[in-house]
Amino acid sequence: MKSVELPAKPGRRVSAAPPFSTNVPSLRSLIPGWAQSAAGRRGRGAAMAGAYAGSTAGALLLWGTPSMWFFLVAAIAVQALSWVDAARQNPFSGLTPTPVLAATGVGLGVLLHAPVLGLLTLVAWPTYGPDPGEGSYLVNRLAYKDSLPEPGQWVWLDGSATGIQSAARVVAVGGQMVEWTGRRWMVDGRAVAVDPTRGLPAYPRRWKFRVPGNHVLIDPETRARPGEDRAPLIVVESGHITGRVWARCAPFWERGLL
Repeated sequence: MKSVELPAKPGRRVSAAPPFSTNVPSLRSLIPGWAQSAAGRRGRGAAMAGAYAGSTAGALLLWGTPSMWFFLVAAIAVQALSWVDAARQNPFSGLTPTPVLAATGVGLGVLLHAPVLGLLTLVAWPTYGPDPGEGSYLVNRLAYKDSLPEPGQWVWLDGSATGIQSAARVVAVGGQMVEWTGRRWMVDGRAVAVDPTRGLPAYPRRWKFRVPGNHVLIDPETRARPGEDRAPLIVVESGHITGRVWARCAPFWERGLL
């Protein structure tokens, strides 16, 4: 009987394992909870993701207050912890010291958060007047780069010309006719919401003028202190306006959009 030779099965190509493996996790491990969930540790992954989301939300909610820094540091710490924990899952975890991993995670976390913080400093810059007890505001410092303020908008004065560093409401802009009738303020023949009881001792009974070009008539939020003579409305040059105030951030119970 002849023996039948069966065709040999094609062998699988076995790739050689790398002789050296580093303890640096992928950048996806900077997403808190991602590496843990991918490894089947869903509970730990959910805890890290929840802690990061809560810290980030707290930092954004309290932006402009000192408490914001606590939540921001907590968010970066959770991100770094997720990075280090992902590296500990590597079988060659002893190749890179944990302090080095932690420092790398913190550094990358700061680097990833830096663009967001940079953007917030431009469109939501926290500002304080001379009296911190009067609260703080968020200012969009890019609002008037290519445009001028409009009536009804809230702006921030830098204090260089008027000595008043405060939020203020725009009452009229360049070219508009303003009139004090002795009882109320009028802009282009229409009454505006300005407290008529505020004025100087020698305030004129009637007054009419036109706002110069490139200037605005404002109603400062910071009121005159006892003994300080200040007109209820002030004309300032547009260049002395830092930006548009769009929210009040402190005190916390008075937070809201303007």
